[in-house]
Amino acid sequence: MGKHERKLIEDAERKIVDLLNKVKVDEDDLKENPWWEHVIELANFISQDYLNIVKASHLGNRYDNTGDILLKLSSGEEVYVEVKMSATKTGIGTKANISQNSLTNNGLFKNNPKSWSDFRSELKHNEWVSRLLNKYKDYPSSINKISNFTSRLEERARYLRKLAQNGNDLAKKILHSIREKDRKEKIAYLSYLEKQEQNSEMIKKFFILLEMGIHKDEEIQDLINKDNFFQEIQNIYVYYANYSGEKILIRKENAGNKINELIKLFSDFKIVFPKAETHCKIIGKTKNGNIPLLQIVYHWKNIAQGIKTPCLNIFDLTKQIQ
Repeated sequence: MGKHERKLIEDAERKIVDLLNKVKVDEDDLKENPWWEHVIELANFISQDYLNIVKASHLGNRYDNTGDILLKLSSGEEVYVEVKMSATKTGIGTKANISQNSLTNNGLFKNNPKSWSDFRSELKHNEWVSRLLNKYKDYPSSINKISNFTSRLEERARYLRKLAQNGNDLAKKILHSIREKDRKEKIAYLSYLEKQEQNSEMIKKFFILLEMGIHKDEEIQDLINKDNFFQEIQNIYVYYANYSGEKILIRKENAGNKINELIKLFSDFKIVFPKAETHCKIIGKTKNGNIPLLQIVYHWKNIAQGIKTPCLNIFDLTKQIQ
C-alpha cells in the first residue's frame, strides 16, 4: 500500500472514530474520501455492537498497540478494533511482505546473529552485482553519467531488464547470472541462520503478530517486547468491510479468540530450514508432529532478484489446519 492510499485509510479510520464519538462530520468532507461508504457502515455496525461506548480513540499512528481503534466502554472494559476495508466482495486487505531483517531484529534468535543486510554487506553483494552488470558495454550515456553507485546499478539493471524482455540474449544471461548467484547467497545465509540458537517464545509472539496483520518493523519491535502483549490480544476484533454491488458487507472476527485457539494446539514454536531453498518456515510442534504455520521467503521486490528492495514475503499456511 502506497503512502497516499495509507493516508486515505487513516483518514477513514479517524472519521469512524468521530462518528463513534458522535462528533458531527461534514458530509462533503466525508465524501471526499473514497472509503466514505465503508466509514458509515463500519461506524453503524460497531456502534450497534457496543451500545455503551464512552470514548473511541484512533491508534493508527502508534506502534504500542494491536489495533486501529480503542473503545472504552462504560463497564470499564477496553476493546481494540482493527478495520479492513476492501473494494472487492471477498478481499480482506492482508499484506504480503515484511522488513528484510525482521527475523534477527525481533529476537527470534539468541546472541545477536548477523542480519541478512549485514551478511550481504560482508559478501560485498552490490559490488559483485555491479561487476556482472558491467559485462554489458553499451549502456546509454545518461545512465553511465549517474554518479551515485547504487542509483547507477539500479538503472543499469532496469535497462537490461527491458532489453531482456525484448529478447536480448546477453541481457538475459547477465540477469540470470545475478539471480543464480543471489539465490546461492540467500541459501548460504539461511544455512548460517539454521545454526543459530532460537528463542521459541519470541517466535511464538512473532507468529501471532503476523497473524494479526502487523507487518511494519517498528510496530513488531514495540509490541513483541510489550509486557501485556498476550493480555491485550484477548480483546481484539477485526471488522472486514467489503463492497458487493451496491452494498457494503460487514463481517466481524474475534481475532484474539482465533489466535488463542490456534496457539493452544502447539507445545512449542520453531523455525525450520528446508535444504537448498530460499525460504524458511515457522512451525508449531504437537505430539503428533510439526505443523507448518508461515512460510518466509527471502525476496527482492523491485527490478530483479538481487537488485533492489530486499524483503521477506510471508505466506500463511494456517488455512491448512482443520
